[in-house]
Amino acid sequence: MAVFVEAKDLVVDRERTCCFTGHRNRDLPFHGDLSTQGMRNLLSIVHFHIIEAYEAGSRNFMTGMAEGVDLLCGSVMFDVMNDKRYPDIKLYCVLPYAEQRRELNSVKDRYIHSLLMQCAEAVVVTGNASDKGRYRVRNQFMVDHSSRMIAVYKEKPAGSGTLQTINMARRAGLDMHIIRLDERDNSHFYVE
Repeated sequence: MAVFVEAKDLVVDRERTCCFTGHRNRDLPFHGDLSTQGMRNLLSIVHFHIIEAYEAGSRNFMTGMAEGVDLLCGSVMFDVMNDKRYPDIKLYCVLPYAEQRRELNSVKDRYIHSLLMQCAEAVVVTGNASDKGRYRVRNQFMVDHSSRMIAVYKEKPAGSGTLQTINMARRAGLDMHIIRLDERDNSHFYVE
């Protein structure tokens, strides 16, 4: 079981840390259905970016543990962490509030959430359920503790928390790796 660490007490080497951001299932190809070829393609691209980050020196990876891309990246991390070629790779779960798991509606997502919480190096809780802006605070925490970002992004007319986090990361000078979802075809992605 992972150790819970207060946000102010987490010590990681920022230069060797990568964070994830991305949309919820409703904005992913085929609504995040992993049985589709489009989502399997996305998993492969995320896996490639994680290995690329590892080869560039990242050893610590942070996920915000929300439904969608956060859990998707976490599940890819689980596979990589169980690969003997990457013995020193670590996952950090960063929660906007301690009870975040209650937001997850699917049994599969709750299972993945529990699995990631058990295998994480540490779990950090950045706020309380009643805090206004708790997701923004969590996202800023991940950006502040990372030098690299892997993002899955789909342009939306009204913007999104993902875009807000990407902009935070750009302002902070993170090395950006954006997997752009194509609006016209759910099985095509463009890497920025």
